[in-house]
Amino acid sequence: MIQANNLVEIMNIEDTTIRNQRILDEVQPLARRLMDSFIAKYSERDSYLLQLKIHTHEQTIKTTITDSKNPKYAEKKQHYGNKGFVELIDEKLYESPLFILKLEFHLASREIRMMMSSDFYPFWVLSKRSQIHELERMVEELDDDLQIFTIEEKKNFIDKNEFTDRIWQYIKNKRKPTIYFGKIVLLEGLIEEEEVVDQLWDTYQKLTPVRSVLEKEAAEHSHAMLLIKRIQEGTDPFNIELFSKSYQVIIDEEVKKVKTNDYKQMFYIYDQDQLITEGHIGYFTRDPHESIGIFIGNYGQIFHRIRKLANQTNFDWYIKKAFYHRGKYNQNNENQIYQEISVKELRNHNYNLSAANTFYVGTYKGVDESFTEPISTIKERLVTAAAIFADTTEFLTFPKGVQAPEPSEEEDEEFDPELESSFDFASILDLVEQSGFTFSLDIIRDFYLNLTSLDDKHFVILSGISGTGKTQLCRVFANAVYGLDYSEENPYLKIVPVRPDWMDATSLFGYYSSFEKRYMRTEFLDMLLQANEEKDKPHFIVLDEMNLARVEYYLSDYLSAVESRKPIQLHNIDDLKDVPKTIEIPHNFYVIGTINVDETTHSISDKVLDRSFVMTLSDVDFSSFWDRLEEKFKKTVKTEWDLLLTIHRHLTTYDLHFGYRTMNEMIRKLYKNSMLAEELRMEPLVALDRVVAEKVIPKIRGDERITDLLDTLANLFFQQFGDKAQSYKHIERMREELERYGSTQFWR
Repeated sequence: MIQANNLVEIMNIEDTTIRNQRILDEVQPLARRLMDSFIAKYSERDSYLLQLKIHTHEQTIKTTITDSKNPKYAEKKQHYGNKGFVELIDEKLYESPLFILKLEFHLASREIRMMMSSDFYPFWVLSKRSQIHELERMVEELDDDLQIFTIEEKKNFIDKNEFTDRIWQYIKNKRKPTIYFGKIVLLEGLIEEEEVVDQLWDTYQKLTPVRSVLEKEAAEHSHAMLLIKRIQEGTDPFNIELFSKSYQVIIDEEVKKVKTNDYKQMFYIYDQDQLITEGHIGYFTRDPHESIGIFIGNYGQIFHRIRKLANQTNFDWYIKKAFYHRGKYNQNNENQIYQEISVKELRNHNYNLSAANTFYVGTYKGVDESFTEPISTIKERLVTAAAIFADTTEFLTFPKGVQAPEPSEEEDEEFDPELESSFDFASILDLVEQSGFTFSLDIIRDFYLNLTSLDDKHFVILSGISGTGKTQLCRVFANAVYGLDYSEENPYLKIVPVRPDWMDATSLFGYYSSFEKRYMRTEFLDMLLQANEEKDKPHFIVLDEMNLARVEYYLSDYLSAVESRKPIQLHNIDDLKDVPKTIEIPHNFYVIGTINVDETTHSISDKVLDRSFVMTLSDVDFSSFWDRLEEKFKKTVKTEWDLLLTIHRHLTTYDLHFGYRTMNEMIRKLYKNSMLAEELRMEPLVALDRVVAEKVIPKIRGDERITDLLDTLANLFFQQFGDKAQSYKHIERMREELERYGSTQFWR
């Protein structure tokens, strides 16, 4: 007999540790006992139950208990611990688990939930025209006794007759919730355990229509994932012929996760030992289909859905290249011209072309789950074609050698990778954390709020020491808004270096040249024009090192226009067509400035400061930086790392510390030295002395206030490197200059 009230009372316990321990000791054993009884009683009727893996909530609860005792995580975990569950999972398919049946005691809601769950992607696939009938049949066959719901902030029930429309609505709103099917029983009074077991069986039987559809979808997804795995495994170097010249292509063995359902495998194109360009193969495991993309630089040249390829017995893989120009009216029919040129070059490079001008990649045998050709040959054809397309559009010109895809409603072989934006903070945070950069939650959250809290004004200034990632933060955030990896090219982001000679607003907005009879446009103006054309897309402009010139001089028109919401006068020429006479600052235009404070820069006036949020990025988290560092660097520089942290700690007290860029470059030089032949490389301590002398000491300067710092560093360098070391000699000279002149710097 289940005493429901005893379980519900657990939620009244405020102490996180005690509450979770009670769930671990009382709720989890109960859920496990009931699931075991269910399998024992009903597996004779359905032997499939014996093939399923039992997954429980216990390890998560134990982790929560451990974290709740750690002051670093205690506050974050204080609301954890409101349920216990046991779940049956089918894991026989590669990378395609099926969550068959979950028994969950949700104490906060006072409910027993018996349900099957699925992520959103199968229903996204089934909503396509070619498969919508399967989705409709599933809904029609679903028993009225079952409920359909999502769980975001709270349960959101879906009428089964509205299920298909709701799926389309989620797609339109760019939401991908987990969908649940099952029964919910109130957790109250006395409940017979046998009754729960029988309810589980009843629920399991009634879930058959959902299970049948999801099993078919999971099998197709599994085949596509196996194909992706085969392609990833081919890492042998190969040569490609481009315009009668031979290049070597090296492919990384490592496949890096960019974000959820998005992976990339880098490749490098060399001419002899000279790197010509790099690119990557993008593997999109759910978009909602499984797709592959070939990128040259940061621009996608080929995108192709491979599910159809993976789910047939034999399939000749052909791809048709289409060219797209986003945000521009194609007046000169450039897309057609590019296509004609690329087809001609594919023929010149001996590609097998169909009558429809699709090019042959390879033949896939579904029975063997492999290609008839080596994977290196498949990749050679893809990379060569991508390079031809890059050359066709003059993105990269070889001697005579765009963007993560979003799904299209059309089932074309290739699709236009249209970018969509989202300011959902949780998604942005997840993408930033996966980018490899070391930005804390506090920084990302503050930056997000500063940029988005005002509907009519988006202006943020980032201050701090060099190398703390101010410009990188702008890029990684803007790319995260569009679901892009940090390294990918974002057409809605422009980083503009500020020049010291910027004296007025023409530096941003351009001017009409009477001499040349045309308007002299700027990158800032181009982005502003684009923002006015595509007002549903946020546009980001970064003024890098904005205080190299006087900000209030060149930014005055922008500040006035934002404040007054009045247009800016650009010119008064009646017959000028490509630039309007006036332009507004639209609400989708985000301006970010980065500043360094030193003797080469100007101070920021109150006029500017009053109209912006100013953030300071000077704190450096080298602990997280180390955690993200590649293993090959960690193994090589562990001893040197500890000493660099010691130096950094001493410098921090005087605000003379260095940032991530400096640390990264020092580590890479130390690693590169270790890769030289033993008889040619420097000793590790000698190499460390050199990088400290070259990267750290040149930035040290000051008056008598840094006397103690120089004394500390002199002692440290003498003990670690000896009196012949470059870093020790520099510090000793600077100590003497400080004593003689009252100030000192590295440069003489």
